[in-house]
Amino acid sequence: MRPLGFIALTLKFCLILLLTCFIGCTNTLDDPGSTGNYPIGPLEPVPTIQQRPEWNRFTILVWQWQNDVFEDKELYEKAGLFGFHIDRGKGMDDLVRFSLEHKFPYYVDHAAGKGILYLSRNLRPQVTGKRSLLIRPQSLADPEVIVELKEQILANVQTTKKGLVYAYAFDDEISLGSFNSPAEVDIHPLSIAWYRKWLEARYGQIRKLNETWDSDYGSFNEIQPVSFEDVRKSASSPPIKNWNLSRWMEWRHFMDYQFAQVLAELTNYANKLDPNIPAGFVGGQEPSAYGGYDYALLSRAVQWMEGSGDLLHSFWNKPRRPIVKTFHTTGSYKTDSWTLWKNLAHGDQATIAWPEGWFITDNSTGERNLSDEIKSLSPVFQEIQGSVSEFIINPNTYLETDPIGIYYSHPSIRVSWAMDSITHGRSWPDRSSSLDDDNLSAGWLRRSWCRLLEDLGYGYTFISYLDVAEKRIDLATQYKVIILPRVICLSNTEAEALAAFVESGGLLIADSLTGLLTETGRGRPSGVLDDLFGIVRDESKAYLNAKSLTEIDAEYGDRPFTDRLHAYNDSLRHGSMVVYERGTDQTLARKRSGKGETFYLNLTPLAYSYFPYRNGNMGKEFRAIIGQELESVGLYPRVSIDIPFIETLLWRNEDRYLMAVVQNAREMIQKENQKIHVRFNLPATGTSNIRTGTVFSNPVSFTDSFNPWEAAFYSFNSTDH
Repeated sequence: MRPLGFIALTLKFCLILLLTCFIGCTNTLDDPGSTGNYPIGPLEPVPTIQQRPEWNRFTILVWQWQNDVFEDKELYEKAGLFGFHIDRGKGMDDLVRFSLEHKFPYYVDHAAGKGILYLSRNLRPQVTGKRSLLIRPQSLADPEVIVELKEQILANVQTTKKGLVYAYAFDDEISLGSFNSPAEVDIHPLSIAWYRKWLEARYGQIRKLNETWDSDYGSFNEIQPVSFEDVRKSASSPPIKNWNLSRWMEWRHFMDYQFAQVLAELTNYANKLDPNIPAGFVGGQEPSAYGGYDYALLSRAVQWMEGSGDLLHSFWNKPRRPIVKTFHTTGSYKTDSWTLWKNLAHGDQATIAWPEGWFITDNSTGERNLSDEIKSLSPVFQEIQGSVSEFIINPNTYLETDPIGIYYSHPSIRVSWAMDSITHGRSWPDRSSSLDDDNLSAGWLRRSWCRLLEDLGYGYTFISYLDVAEKRIDLATQYKVIILPRVICLSNTEAEALAAFVESGGLLIADSLTGLLTETGRGRPSGVLDDLFGIVRDESKAYLNAKSLTEIDAEYGDRPFTDRLHAYNDSLRHGSMVVYERGTDQTLARKRSGKGETFYLNLTPLAYSYFPYRNGNMGKEFRAIIGQELESVGLYPRVSIDIPFIETLLWRNEDRYLMAVVQNAREMIQKENQKIHVRFNLPATGTSNIRTGTVFSNPVSFTDSFNPWEAAFYSFNSTDH
C-alpha cells in the first residue's frame, strides 16, 4: 500500500505543478504581460467556437427536474421538446446513448462540479453580511482548487463529449461570493500575492500608486486590500471631487479580473478536451460591484453564457457566441409566448427550460401527462424551434445596428453601487443580490437608455470600456453617436479617445456626473470632459433634492418603485424630467468641437424604463430631445411602425435581411391582434412575412397583422444598403 500512496501523492504534486496552466498557460513566462506565474496583463479573448451544424435552429433544453427524459420521452415529443441537460456527466453513459439514439441535444451543467465556483449553501454565510475582508472558501488563487475543478471537468467531459452535447457549463449561478451580494473576498495569501504583482504591472512604480491612492507604501509587497467599510464614510456626500475610492476600486477590479482569468483558464482547458464545443457558465448575474460580473472581462473569458443579454449581444455579435436564457412559465400564455419570441428576436440561440409543474402524475392512476399550460404552449415550442429560427441562429448572421454606441463602464457601475449604498450606512453588507437587482441605479439607467433608443426606432451596441482603454477599437469608424450613461469614471486614455471621436465628427451625449472620477475612483477638480461639453459645475449646490446622491433608495425596497425615488421630491425639473446636478451651469448644453458636437443633458433618464413614466410626459419629453439630437447628425429610423413601444431588429447575412418586430413593453402584450403599418426607410426587395408566407406587393410599405405576444419576421433583400 505504501508505494501506491507515494505514487498518488507524487501524481497530485505533479498536477499542482501543472497549475502554471492556471496562472500561466495563457500568460507564459515568455509573455511580457506576465510576471512569475501570475497573469497580470490584459485578458485576451478565448477563441470563438461556432455551434455544431446540428444546432441550426433555436433549441429548448429542459432541465432534468420533476421529469426524466427516459420515462417522459413521449411527453417531450408531444410538447415539442427535444433537448435536455446532463448534470456533471461522469457515469451518465446511458443519457449520452439516449441522445445519440433519439437525436436529442443536451448541455452539461456543473461540468466543474458544484460548491467551488458556486459556493455551497453552508459556505456562503461565511462571506456575506460582513464588513471585514475575508478568505474565500475554495480560493480561486489556490492551485489545489483549480486542480480539483480541472479534474471534475476532465471526468465529466470524457463521458459527455461522446453525445450530442450543445455546450459545457462549468456551474450555475457562479460568483466570487454569493450572487451579487457584497462579499469582501479574497484575502487568501496567494490572492494577495497575485494582487500585488497585478498592481505593480499597472503602476510600474510605487510612487505612482501612492499618488493615486493618497497612500505611503514603501513597496508593492506592503500593499493590503481594503473593504468598502474603509472608504465608505469618505464617499458619502458631495463634493465628489474630494472622493478617493482607489484602494477599494482597484481591489474590486482585481477580484473581477481574477475571476475572469480563472474562467478563461477553465475554458481553454475544456477546449483541449473537446475542441468543438463551447464552454462557459449559466445563471449569470447583473453587472454590479460584487460577484465578479464585469462583462467587459467575462465576455472575453468564456464562449457561451446565460447572463446580461443586452451586453452580450453587443460584445458577441461579430463573431457570434451562443447566448441563452432560462425560461420559466408564469401561468400566462401571452407572457410566456412573448418571452420566447423576444429571446429569439434578440438572437438567443437557446433557452434552458425550468420545468416546474410541466410534467404531472395522476395520483390515482400513476399516469404521466403534460400540464395544461404546456399543452397550450406546445405549438409555440414547435414553431420557434423550426425553420423560422434558422436565419437568426446561423453563425454567419449578425445584428446590423445603427452607428450608436452606449458606453459600458464597469468602474462607473462600482461607484454607482457605492452611491446607492449611502442610505444603508453601516448596514451595507446586508444589501443582498435580490435587493441589488431591483434597485441598482446603474442597471435601471442602462435599461432606460436601451428602451429609449428602441422606442425611437434605433438599434445600438454597447462599447466596452476595456476595448477603449486598451485601444482595441476605433470609435470614429464605427459610431456617429456615443452615449455616456452616468459614466462617472473615465481614464485619461478613455477621455482622449472620446474627445478624438468628437473632433472627427461624432456626437457625444452624456446625462450626468460624467468624468468626475478617474478609472480608479479618484476625484478630479472638474470633470475630465467638462471643457469638451462646455459646462461648469458648482458642487456646493449639491444634487437631486439637495439632500441625497442616492437615486433609488433600497431602504424602501419593499415599497412601490416611485416611493424609492423620493430624492426626486423637491428636485429641479426641466419639464417633467429631473435635473441631477443642481450646480451645473447649463441643462441641455450643446457645444461644437472640431467636426463634431457634444450634448450634456444634466438630466437623469433612470426612471424611463418604469412604464408609467415611459408612457407619460417624461417619456415623451426624453424621446423628443434625444430623437432631435439623432436626427441632427443624419440618423433616422431605418424602419417605421405606427404603434408605440415596438422594437425592430435587423439581422443580416450577406445581402439578405431578416427584420424581427417585437413588443418591447411587457405592459402592452396583453392587447389583442392588431394591424400594423410597416415602412422601410432603406432599399428593400422581395419582402415577405416568413411565419405566414405573405409576400408584399409593395416591399417597402405594407400593412400586416401583428400579435403583441409574439414576434413578426420579415425577410427581404437590400443589395444597395
